[in-house]
Amino acid sequence: MVPDTLLWSILFLGGYITIYLLADLIIDILEDISESFLISPIVLGLLILGIDLEESIVSLTAAIEGLPYLALGNLIGNTVIAIGIAFGLPALFLKADIDQLPRLYYAELVGAGAIVLMSMIQTSYLILFGLLSIILFVAHLAYTLRIQREFKSASLHVKQTEQDSDEEWEDSDTKRENSIQTAIKLLIALIAIFVGAEVLVFSAEELVVLTGLNETFFGLIIMAAVTNVEEFWLIVKSIRKGHTELGVSAQVGKIIWNITLIFGLCSLFLFQFAFETIMLLSSIVFIVALTVLAANLLHNRLTRIAGIGYLLILLVFLALNSLFAL
Repeated sequence: MVPDTLLWSILFLGGYITIYLLADLIIDILEDISESFLISPIVLGLLILGIDLEESIVSLTAAIEGLPYLALGNLIGNTVIAIGIAFGLPALFLKADIDQLPRLYYAELVGAGAIVLMSMIQTSYLILFGLLSIILFVAHLAYTLRIQREFKSASLHVKQTEQDSDEEWEDSDTKRENSIQTAIKLLIALIAIFVGAEVLVFSAEELVVLTGLNETFFGLIIMAAVTNVEEFWLIVKSIRKGHTELGVSAQVGKIIWNITLIFGLCSLFLFQFAFETIMLLSSIVFIVALTVLAANLLHNRLTRIAGIGYLLILLVFLALNSLFAL
């Protein structure tokens, strides 16, 4: 009979390999979709890869059950950890030019972070800050759709100048069929990567129980690395394939999704909460991480110095929360 530790280790490794392999496939499929459906790679990253279902469910469930520190703390903590892992670790061994997103997105990161920080100071007005966050998300969505319209218009113009209209008409049925097949492949790949992530997380939890690892270490280090492994590999693979706009926009999209829409919805459920020093200190580290990220991405470079900076911020955050957990 296979020992429990070996069984869960195999499942953990299997989940990790699944995510590693699917990261490549998803980037290739999204590139095909961008060409077939004339969708901007930035929009695909922000609005498809940028939806963070796992963190959304955790935070919304906690907010509905009246657990403000779990609901809001999860959003703050995951953002800092995601920046450290998804941007900090790749920057240590990869140097790349970053395809810059429109500057408004970087302003959104800092603006949304400032709203969250203010809500940790003026906790009685949480619902007001939540409404502001939702309004910011609506503006984010409207701006992203505007980018898509401009991208599609420009792409159509290029196609019309490069191809004969009769030839395009003859191939339209075949292209439509290929586009549908590509979309189905993406759906299957996204479901597979979600299942792989769930297997990875669940097997990690079982291994911690079996090995007797410290719960705090598990929560802050192991689970942080495990739950952000998709983001890490998407960034790495997008850089290696020369499609950094997909990896960067996906991560920026997830952060904006979490700290605008999900933060706003959680705030509406919670209404208000009691002030906590650790929440304020964590949110200060959080706004620093967002500001550093926005400033570095504006320079269009992924550098080792930037990576060290992200990781130092992450270490400060982990040390701070470990200290208050004692």
